[in-house]
Parts: sequence; structure tokens; C-alpha cells
Amino acid sequence: MAVTRHPPAGAAEPVAPLRYAGLSLRIVAFILDLMVLISAWIILFLGSAFLFLLIRTDGLDRDPTDSEFWVAAGIAVFGYLVFVPLYHVLMWSRWGQTVGMMAVRIRVVGRDGGRISVGRATVRLIAYIATTLPLSLGLAYALFDRQRRALHDLLAGTAVIELP
Repeated sequence: MAVTRHPPAGAAEPVAPLRYAGLSLRIVAFILDLMVLISAWIILFLGSAFLFLLIRTDGLDRDPTDSEFWVAAGIAVFGYLVFVPLYHVLMWSRWGQTVGMMAVRIRVVGRDGGRISVGRATVRLIAYIATTLPLSLGLAYALFDRQRRALHDLLAGTAVIELP
């Protein structure tokens, strides 16, 4: 089913179908998002881990104990493992785009062309991880799909469109 824009109330002409975003735009958005996520992780979570160690070791006057080291490592790792999924799910469900997608002017939409729910965004993220880990084969599907959907888009009932 093709995704089309809904005409404004009282409009006489139907609006043209939306343009589906190609794989190259999606890859650029992914790289930009990766830069945002790594920067945020360094500032928020590595910074918090370092601050924890700074406080616990009296300004680094002594070496951290093993437990202090592992707590700091846990802050860094757990923070990232929670932040990355929340970033994607909340950005997709609220605005339909991550920061990288905003930069290249693409958006994730549902089958009806509207916003996706938190549940659908979660399914999309889980499907994305599951289908791209094996050699990014899930992304290759977008090269052959008429609507340029990757395998995770098919599983989640979403599409990625170009904005005007």
C-alpha cells in the first residue's frame, strides 16, 4: 500500500504520493546519529563515571578499588545501553526522526503516513538490531523493495520518507 499525504479539508486536488528515502540518505543519517550518540555518551556517561571515581578516590589521590572501578564501568555501559534505545524510540515516536534524520530531511512514518507509536518504534528498533547484525542483510532489502523499506521497516509496518 502506497503512503500518500492526506489533502487538507476542502482541498480539490489529491496530493502526490510521498517520496521514499533511499539507502544512501539513511546511511548518512545513521552516521550522524552515531556521532550524536557517541558525543552524548562521552559527556553524560563517561563524565558521570569519571566524576564518580573522582569523588570516591579523593580527587584521584588514591587508586580506585576494584568495586569502584566496576561501578564506574557499569555507569558508562549501562548508561549507553539505556540511552541508545530510548533515544531512537522516543525520537521516532514523538517526531518521527532522530537528529541525523532531521539533518538529511527524512522521517519514519506508519502505514497511514502518520506518526508511529512507542510500541511500533520499539518493534522497529528490535527488528533493526536483529536484521542488521548479520552482515547488514536487513538493510540490503531496501535496494529491492519498491518503497525502499528495509526488513525492519517491513516487520514494524513503517516506511522512511523524504521531506519536501
